[in-house]
Amino acid sequence: MLAELRSHVAQRLSLPQEEVFAGQPLADVLAASPTAINSIDLLDAFAGALADIGIEDDVELPTMTLDHTAEEVVAALGKQLAPTSS
Repeated sequence: MLAELRSHVAQRLSLPQEEVFAGQPLADVLAASPTAINSIDLLDAFAGALADIGIEDDVELPTMTLDHTAEEVVAALGKQLAPTSS
């Protein structure tokens, strides 16, 4: 499920998945994305990806800064899903 989430986030940012989840800060991902203009667009990419895979009602987007990585966002979402995936 998290692999699918990563794929959808990257698609929504119009970037290769490897570039979004390479460990750089979200600020760098934002700068590289041809479609995202500001942090709201990043938030929208994650929220839209959650909706794409049908888990938008099961998790809340974590509060993070542009210094965090996309992988940290996905890890926080994965922790929320862990209790429900058993």
